[in-house]
Amino acid sequence: MVTGARERILECSRRLFSERTFAQVSLKDIAAEADVSVALIVKHFHNKDSLFEATVDFSNSSKALFAGEFEQLGRTAIRETLTAPHNAPYSMARTISVSAGNPDSLNAIGKRIRSDLQRVLVNRIREEAPHPTPSPELRAQSALALLLGLSMMRRFADTEFESFNAQSLEDHYSKILQAIINGEPR
Repeated sequence: MVTGARERILECSRRLFSERTFAQVSLKDIAAEADVSVALIVKHFHNKDSLFEATVDFSNSSKALFAGEFEQLGRTAIRETLTAPHNAPYSMARTISVSAGNPDSLNAIGKRIRSDLQRVLVNRIREEAPHPTPSPELRAQSALALLLGLSMMRRFADTEFESFNAQSLEDHYSKILQAIINGEPR
């Protein structure tokens, strides 16, 4: 299949941004990978910040995290978080780490987390949760914070994380996450 220059630029950018930090990737690197000129990248995306924003997409992550029956959503999301490849291009933790603290990149990531992940979960909670409170927005934010925290621990913070029993981790965290999204009274 022949792809256009814009699609090649996006594809190569996603790959490079998944392998290196935002600061380590230049428009020249992307142009060489995509076999286009830097000027063409600028024509399509204006600058590296805008190009990075165009590459951020959590829709596949949303499908993986929030698929299936509502009663099993906690387990599904935890399992995906514990087993997704470290370099998965749809990983919140990986994408945040790649941004290397660039404010524009972090802002782009935040927008996509809200649109691709939070909105999907809010709608599922609103339509399917057994309890009406707290608000679906608060529950979705709490759920995403737990998933991101677990992902960060797995990928960066806890060098012993892989030594934990995977089934025990899944069992523990899936109950907590399911209670959050259900809105179960404490």
